[in-house]
Formats: sequence, structure tokens, C-alpha cells
Amino acid sequence: MECNKLGLGKGFLKVRAKVSGFLIAKIEKRNTLEQVIVVKKRNTILTTGLQNLLNAFQTYMSGVNYLGENAPSPGIVITTSSGQQVTLNFLTSPVLSVTSNSAILSFTVRDDSSLSYTATSEELITTSAGYNIPIATANLSVTKNSNEILTMTWVITISISPSGNITYISTPTPQEGGSGCLSSSSGCSYCAESSANSEYSGNNSGCQSLALLGLSAQYLQTSFVTTQLFTDIFYNTYSEGSSNSFTQVVNTTLIIYTIYCMPYFAVGLNNFVSFDTSNINLCFTTSPLIDPIYLQVYFPSETEPYIGVQIEFTT
Repeated sequence: MECNKLGLGKGFLKVRAKVSGFLIAKIEKRNTLEQVIVVKKRNTILTTGLQNLLNAFQTYMSGVNYLGENAPSPGIVITTSSGQQVTLNFLTSPVLSVTSNSAILSFTVRDDSSLSYTATSEELITTSAGYNIPIATANLSVTKNSNEILTMTWVITISISPSGNITYISTPTPQEGGSGCLSSSSGCSYCAESSANSEYSGNNSGCQSLALLGLSAQYLQTSFVTTQLFTDIFYNTYSEGSSNSFTQVVNTTLIIYTIYCMPYFAVGLNNFVSFDTSNINLCFTTSPLIDPIYLQVYFPSETEPYIGVQIEFTT
């Protein structure tokens, strides 16, 4: 597909994702019931961090080379008043919570060592596609003594605002979509730009029913994006995906698209599927089953040569 000919017309449904966050620090005495000290500070989301996250998204989704910053390790890096840097590793994978219009990731670290220092600034480094990417900074001042435990939680909120005929589906846990139909043959003439050029590796036209699954079955004739599209961008343990041209990034805008060949286009991890429920045709790159499903767009008829989603990340 030729990205420079997209035009980003009516075939592209638009979503805005505003990223914000804050850092909470908690100091408590070791082995005592003394009062806990809690401080909170708003952070600065790094524009270069967003750009690098989208570069990494293309790496695990479309096999694009990652060209951004790669820190030594993930976690929260503390700079002390003496200029020393201390990296605290995440206790677990970030905790996910959701609302009707947002996805929230909480990254937690802890220092229960006997070190004493005053933290003056902090940096949040996440992981995506095997790369450690700085995404936010803060200037929270907190002093830890040798008999104290420092716990920090960095909360990143992605506020999602769809416009037009697309909705945000809040999914606290990953959901599947696509089809469970396994009968397929090689090649996909339905979605080929020419007989020798198709992004799709297989087609499925022999089933009596597409046997739609999960959200694709629940949301017929509906365009949507899910929580996992956004949370996976901000933290994942994926590796480089197979090469394709279904994604494009311009600054901090992400475009996921296909040439129009069927009414539905659905996307998951390094997996792209087009299907038509009226004539039971289906084309896919990896599998007809999408798990987790990131998005689905529905256009009943061809009004533009390309269809997809345009997501603008802002701070």
C-alpha cells in the first residue's frame, strides 16, 4: 500500500488520546506504625517519548526498525541532591484500571534499602517491543532515611475521545474478535491491489458462516477501539512483528489502515483482518482470530480507497 496516497479522507475515523500523569511518593518507617508521609507531583509527558512509543508500536505491529532512545533498564530513575542516579525496578507489570473514557496504568517501585538520599527529580522508563523508553519526568522532592521505605507509584492516564462514527470500548481485560472459521486457502484475491501484490497471506471463503467471535460478534456494523490498543502502546513485552504496511506514524499521530476491499477491517497484535458478513469472505495476515482485538472499523460501502483509524496523541 502506498502511504503517501492516503489523503486521510472520510475513510479514516478519528480518535484523540490525551496523555497525562502524576507521581506519588510514600515514605514509611521500617517495622513501626509511625505516620506515613505521602507527596504527589504532576509530571511532564515527553513528546519524544510518545514518538518513540509509536515507533515501537510499528516495530511489534509492522516490523519497522526502532530508531528511538533505548535506556539501560525500565523503572523509575531517581536523581538525588548529590547528583547520583538510582534506578528502581517495577515491582510488577503496571496495574490497569479503566473508566468509560480512559485507560489508566500505574507503575510501582519500592526502595527498602538502607540508603539515605533526597530525591529531586524522577524519570519514568517503560518497555515496548524489547526497548526501554523514557516517557515522563517529574520534579518531586522527597527525603528517604536509612530506616525508611520509599514507595513510588507513577500513574499515566490516557483520556480517549472518539469523534464521528467510532466508539471507545472500555476493556479491563483483553477481548477477542474476528472469526473462528479455520477453513482457508493461500492468497487473498479479494483484497489484492493486483494479482501479484497483496498484504494478506490467506483468505477464508469456504465457511458456511464466518462464526464471528467476541467483540466482533457483539458489535456488528460498529467501529470501535479498545483499551488494549492504548495500554499495549505504553507497556508490553512483545518482540518485532512481521513486516507489513498497515501502520504509519506522523509525529505523534498513529494511522492504522487498509485498502478498501470489504466492509470490516479489524486489527490485533501484528494481525490484520478484512471480512464481509454478507458473502462470508475473509482475508487475514496471521489468523482469522484476533486476540486481543485493538480496533474494528465498518464501512458498508466503498467511499474512499483506504479505510482505518487516525489516532492523535496529545499532552
